[in-house]
Amino acid sequence: MRAPLLPATRHPCFFRTALRARGVFGAFLLTFSCATQAQVSASLSLVSEYAVRGLSLSEGRPAAQLRVDYDSPSGWYAGGFVSSASLAYSPTRAQLIAYAGYARRMASGLSWDTGISRTSFARDARYRYDEFHAGLSWESGSVRAYLSPHYYGAGRSAYLEWNGVHPLGERWRLVGHAGVLRRFGGYGGADGPARADLRLGLAYDAGSATFQLAWLARQRDPAVAAPRARALAASIGVAF
Repeated sequence: MRAPLLPATRHPCFFRTALRARGVFGAFLLTFSCATQAQVSASLSLVSEYAVRGLSLSEGRPAAQLRVDYDSPSGWYAGGFVSSASLAYSPTRAQLIAYAGYARRMASGLSWDTGISRTSFARDARYRYDEFHAGLSWESGSVRAYLSPHYYGAGRSAYLEWNGVHPLGERWRLVGHAGVLRRFGGYGGADGPARADLRLGLAYDAGSATFQLAWLARQRDPAVAAPRARALAASIGVAF
């Protein structure tokens, strides 16, 4: 299994992220707030397909997901994410991500953050990997770079992404994503070609629940055995 996976994306408390349906979309629903106390939040989601960076990590089937986040007033954050998953030629039925980092808002209004995540698959240690990230966030989106020394247990990788959100009224939002992945050795001993993925979604907020529908696409890569995500995906998530 050589499918790229987006680690749990975080923002500083200044741009607190409502990632209520992270699995399918990784979509950013940004709200401007700055906590004066430590905050713990959680969300439950049901997605029609667990898709990350244009690839399916559930073999086209629905997935249930839980996410828990902790944000300290000093800028440190940590959290965990678990999702049902199904990989080709693997006994795993679940994926777990643990992450931590530090975020700070600058006088310009931009926020920066940096951190690390570890991705593991239950009953299958072959695809475990760590990923480091650093990025900038603003009111309507973010850019972020990721580096992994042993991506899916194989070669090094780099991933660059942009995420954005555009309000379409009080409850509707247009969310977008564009990313480019590059692999360096470890896959047959050769560097892999750069591969782009795109996502465009429509989100509706109904109190603590969020509904999303998204269109997904990515470039073909013969070196990746994982199936491409379906062109359309939907999700419902509840934050508490």
